[in-house]
Amino acid sequence: MFDVHGFEMTVFKLLIGVILIVLHLRLTGKQQTTQMTPIDFIGNFILGGIIGGVIYNHAISFVEYVSFLLVTFAIISGLNYATSKFMPTRSLVMGKAISIIEDGRFTEDVLTSEDNKIDPVELLAELRGMGIFSLSEVHFLQREANGSLTVRKKGEGRVNYVLVSNGQAVADNLELAHRDEDWLRGELKQAGIGELDDLFLVELDAAGQLNIVDQEGQTTSVRISDSNAQEVTTVTEFQAPQERSATLEDVIPEDARADAAESDG
Repeated sequence: MFDVHGFEMTVFKLLIGVILIVLHLRLTGKQQTTQMTPIDFIGNFILGGIIGGVIYNHAISFVEYVSFLLVTFAIISGLNYATSKFMPTRSLVMGKAISIIEDGRFTEDVLTSEDNKIDPVELLAELRGMGIFSLSEVHFLQREANGSLTVRKKGEGRVNYVLVSNGQAVADNLELAHRDEDWLRGELKQAGIGELDDLFLVELDAAGQLNIVDQEGQTTSVRISDSNAQEVTTVTEFQAPQERSATLEDVIPEDARADAAESDG
C-alpha cells in the first residue's frame, strides 16, 4: 500500500536539502562552476550522498538530517576560509599556476620537471580553441591553478601577479614573477608602505607597477625599482630556420666536404 506519510516526508526532506544548498551558495557567493574550489566539489558530492541516502531512510529523523547538512556546510566553509587566509594551505588544496612559455620560450620547469609534465597534444588543442594555431605566435603561456590557460601573443606584453592577499605574501606568484618576499618587503619599505599585515592586496602589473590596496581600501601605485629586470630561465625557443646559427655544413660546399672526407680516409 502506498505510504502517503512516508512520501510526503521524503519530498519535504528533499525540498529542505535543496533550499539549504541554495542558501549556502548564496551566502558564499559561489554560484558558478568557475568560482568553486576543489573543496566545494568534494563537498557537493558529500551533500548529494547525504540527501540521496537520508531522504529515503525514515529511521533518521528530520532533525538529524538537517544537522548532518549544517555540519557539512560548516566544514566546507571552514576549509575554504583556511585556504583563503593561509597561503601554504591554499597551495596544497588549490594547486599552483605553472608557466609554460615565457618570452616565446618553453620554461625549464615544464621540460624537465616530473611534476609539471604537459601533454603537447592537449595543450595545442586548447590553444586552437582559443584561436591560436602556432606556438610561434605565443609570447607568454601559463596554466592557472584552476586549469585554465592564460595566453599573451607576441606584442601583447606580460601578465599581472597578485603578490599579497589578505596580508600574506603569495609565494607561488612571487616565484612566477621571478621575485621573492625579501624583494617585496624592500619595495614596500622604499615606497613608505607599512607591514604586509596592513595590506589587503598587492598587484604587480605588466607595466612594472605595484598597485597596493590597504585594509581600509586606500589604493597606492608605485613603480618598482627593477622594472626592466628579466630573469627567465629557459632551455629552448622558437626560431625561424634563417635565424639559427650557421654550421660547417652551411658554409662548406658539399664537394669540398667530400674531398676532405676522402683525404681523412
